[in-house]
Amino acid sequence: MTNKLKAIWELTRLEHGIIYGLGVFIALAIAARGLPDPTVALAGVMGTVLAEMGAFALNDYYDVEVDVKNNRTDRPIVRGDISKKEALGIAVATSLLSLVAIYFTGSMGAVLVVASLVLFGVLYNARLKEYGIWGNVYISFTMAAPFLFGSVLFAGNNLVLFVIAAIAFLVGLGREIMKGIMDMEGDALRNVRTVARTRGPDFAKYAALALYAGGIIISPLPLFMNDPQFYMSPVYGFFAFVSVAILAYVCYTLLRSHDAKTIGKARKTTLASMAVALLGVLLTALL
Repeated sequence: MTNKLKAIWELTRLEHGIIYGLGVFIALAIAARGLPDPTVALAGVMGTVLAEMGAFALNDYYDVEVDVKNNRTDRPIVRGDISKKEALGIAVATSLLSLVAIYFTGSMGAVLVVASLVLFGVLYNARLKEYGIWGNVYISFTMAAPFLFGSVLFAGNNLVLFVIAAIAFLVGLGREIMKGIMDMEGDALRNVRTVARTRGPDFAKYAALALYAGGIIISPLPLFMNDPQFYMSPVYGFFAFVSVAILAYVCYTLLRSHDAKTIGKARKTTLASMAVALLGVLLTALL
């Protein structure tokens, strides 16, 4: 039972879903200037997490041959811990449940947003992924979406959330371009036209570095914005500094090497950087 639950976590990349859900909670906390309504918060977080789980499960369903070619033993379908049929069932169930959960936010706008993301998730895994950079842009947009739409739907177009969304988009796009370097051999099976395959791994590496640099540059902006929670906030400043330091270390390692092992570690490290940044934003909104 434990092994099965671990395999489902790996299939759905639940750590990503937790970060996405945290983004929605942050948007609600900023809108409420403190703790948000518990029903709305639970519905928003669960809807977001379930939608993410469905998208990643569907990704592994479509990418079995690619993952086998890339020797992705971290993928449970490749290891045989979960069958393709089970992965498809999990994808369908979590996607439908995400719409049910998000309904209880009381916002039809939120329902439409999640429904659109689920639909585009299907299109991405079935076709859009093959178009390389446009697939990367879609995935990056989903990372920014909790903040972007949280701002529009719940927080009255809060500008700080737009900045956070921009940082998430830039770092997310850098991560996706890096992944293209790691998966070049397997991506050839589906003719996925990633930046690494069309322009070469060196170009892809420097493109990712430029995107990370963009995220680093704009990360201090909330400290200077006319927002009572973030203006010169020592809490946000500290966590932003730590997050930037981690991301700068990723850039340093990429400058030295872009082999598959380094890329794999770097992608996990960027996720840690994002988690630290989100924790800082959340504490700033609550304190």
